[in-house]
Amino acid sequence: MRILALMTATLALWATPAAAQECTPEFADTAQTVTVNNVQIGAGETSRESFRVRVRNSGDGQCSASIRFARIDGSSVSGNLAYTLRSGSSSLQILPNQAATATSDSDLFIAGVPGGRNGRAIPFLLTVPSEWGIASGFHSEQLELTLLDSTGRTLDTLLLTINVTIPPAVAMRVVGATGSDNVARINLGTITPRGITRSDPFGIRVFSTSAYLVSFVSENRGNLMHEGGQDTIPYEMRMDNQLVNLRGRGTFSFPRRTNSLGRIHRLRVQAGPATGRAGSYGDRVTVTVTAV
Repeated sequence: MRILALMTATLALWATPAAAQECTPEFADTAQTVTVNNVQIGAGETSRESFRVRVRNSGDGQCSASIRFARIDGSSVSGNLAYTLRSGSSSLQILPNQAATATSDSDLFIAGVPGGRNGRAIPFLLTVPSEWGIASGFHSEQLELTLLDSTGRTLDTLLLTINVTIPPAVAMRVVGATGSDNVARINLGTITPRGITRSDPFGIRVFSTSAYLVSFVSENRGNLMHEGGQDTIPYEMRMDNQLVNLRGRGTFSFPRRTNSLGRIHRLRVQAGPATGRAGSYGDRVTVTVTAV
C-alpha cells in the first residue's frame, strides 16, 4: 500500500501543468485627441505636434503587437489640408479606410509590450504643412488605431481625433514695379497737356487663407504733389479695372481664399492731360490687405 500511494502521488505531480504566460496587449485608453494650435502660415511653413499612445499587456508573458492606422469611413481632415505621421524613424501610412489592405508602412511593430496599468507610451509626431493654399477654420478627422497580434488578429481599437485650427492669414507682394521690401515705385513719365499718361501695368499678388480686404489710402487724396509742395495734378488708380477711391479709404472685398499661387490684382495709374509748374510730382499710396 505504501508503494501504491507513492506512485499515485508521483503521477499526480507529473500531471499538473505549468502556469501559462499570457500575451494580451491592449490600449490603455479607448479614445484620444490631438490638437494642433498656433499654426504659422507661409511659404515652406510646417506645424508639428507630438503625442503619445499607451500600450500595455494585461497578461504576464513576453508580448509584442502592431498598431495599424486607418481613416474612419474614408474621411479626411480636409480636402486641402494634408499631414504626415511618424514614430521615431518610421514614416507611417494612414489607410483610406478600415477594410483597406495593410502595407509595410501602415503597421507599426511594438516589441516588448510591458504589463502594468500605464504600459508603454509610444511617441508620435504629427506634421501639418501650413503653406499658402489651405483654408482657415477648424478641421477635424477621426482615425481608428487597431492593435494586432502576430497573426493579424484584432485585439483592441482606439479612436484618435485630430483637430487642426488654421488661422485667417494674408500676405501681399507688389509685382511689376521697382523697389524692394515694402516700398515700390511707379514712374508715370512726362505728363503733358496733350493727352493721358498711363503707367505700365503692375499689380499686387495676394496670398490668403480666408476672405480678405484690400484698401488704399493716398497721402495727397488722389493728387500728385509738386516737389516744392505747391502745385498738384489729379490722377486715377484702377484695380482690376475698377476705380480706386483715393479721396477717402478705397476698400475692395474678396469673399474667397486664394490658392497656393496667390491671386493677382492688376493696377494701373493715369494722369493728364494737365498743365502745371515744371518739376517732379508724386504721391504715396499705402496698400493694406486684411484677412477676415
